[in-house]
Amino acid sequence: MYIFKSPRCLETERFELRQVCLNDAPFLLELFNDPSFIQNIGDRGVRSEQQAQTYLKSDVIKPHRFDYMGLWVIHSKERKQALGVVSVLQRDYLQHLDLGYALLQFARGKGVAFEATQAILEYLTQQCEVSTVDAIVKPSNAASRRLLEKLGFQLDGEVTTPDNENLCLYRYRIT
Repeated sequence: MYIFKSPRCLETERFELRQVCLNDAPFLLELFNDPSFIQNIGDRGVRSEQQAQTYLKSDVIKPHRFDYMGLWVIHSKERKQALGVVSVLQRDYLQHLDLGYALLQFARGKGVAFEATQAILEYLTQQCEVSTVDAIVKPSNAASRRLLEKLGFQLDGEVTTPDNENLCLYRYRIT
């Protein structure tokens, strides 16, 4: 369950989710260099705060077709700090929007990803009238696969990325 604050800000019981901004560069530098992020999502080659700002300007903070697209930073209300991100992106090789997520190590295993992605998924399907959402994950990432299934996604085959990586394709449909 979420509270709609604005098209770029949602709230859950424990978190505030808001779209990324340039001030998030230090946090994203830490997240992008987390070993699990590199292993499961990929190496963005961001090694300094300056590179993080450049990455944000060129690849993340740009006009999107819809307000809900982009990176949403998950902020803990209690700890008053960023814990991770939820992404809503349109990838050229996917038919539908792609829902993704990544957390800093200390935030994993505490229900953060489930609560945050569930809120974004509800927002997309209830407020934005999105009827189908995709999610891609490495076959070896069992934790993310379990989370997607818990959210109601169903395995819908495989997809090959432009980098020739074979990923599991999960799909969430509103019926």
